[in-house]
Amino acid sequence: MTKIITSFWQPAEQMVTTRLSGLLDTADIQYWENTLIETMKQVPDNTDVKMLVDLHGFKAENFEVHKQYRNIIPLLLARHGYRIGYLDMFPEATITLSTERGIRTVAMANVHQDETKMKDYQEKFSKSFEQYFTDSAAALAWILSVKLN
Repeated sequence: MTKIITSFWQPAEQMVTTRLSGLLDTADIQYWENTLIETMKQVPDNTDVKMLVDLHGFKAENFEVHKQYRNIIPLLLARHGYRIGYLDMFPEATITLSTERGIRTVAMANVHQDETKMKDYQEKFSKSFEQYFTDSAAALAWILSVKLN
């Protein structure tokens, strides 16, 4: 299984894209988190952004790796004024929203290969600015169609 670990800023679309795929270990997740940190440094201050989180094909090597990765996106989003919908599954989850450097996430698309999970998340947590997909191309098309003010 080929590993894909990437994050990048697309200024013309005002969009951050991050992609994980393959069987990943602790070092891979740390590298991925670093790509996200570096990517966010490229976003200009006081910018509204869209985010595409594509985890299609991602599998954690073990539960420790899963625990390591699962907080990265919610915490990154919280630093940019966004509370991801699936946190509603965890009433005990408290997260403080801020706007680091004035950057605000205003829409996001989430992709994963687990059709049952994505259908459930779409039904329970989707909003006009947050959608869940199993198809990467459909997620990209949707997030590109979201207009920013």
